[in-house]
Amino acid sequence: MAAVRYTWMFRTAAVVLLLFGVFWLLDATLFDRFARWRLHLVGMGIVAIVLGVMLFRRMKAAIAVSALLAALLSISAAVAAPQMRGPGILLVATVAILSGLYAALATRELFDPGA
Repeated sequence: MAAVRYTWMFRTAAVVLLLFGVFWLLDATLFDRFARWRLHLVGMGIVAIVLGVMLFRRMKAAIAVSALLAALLSISAAVAAPQMRGPGILLVATVAILSGLYAALATRELFDPGA
């Protein structure tokens, strides 16, 4: 197991991924709300749960994948924020800033020679 500096950050990301994974799996299997996307929801749920468990174990591969996904989320939210109206702009801008910060700190953890 690798020595990781920001354990609280990765544990928080792992909990969020596990919650999303469980939600997606339950939504795909118990409800017909998104019946067209059932296969995608099951796949995303399984990937999110596996990635969350790997982040709890602080594996470098999971940190790299989560940093890449956070960077994509940050870019998407930054592009979407100017096109919105009302208080949703603040929420999307906050998501963009926090996911960008997570991506930067996770990338720093990956390429830190001391770790």
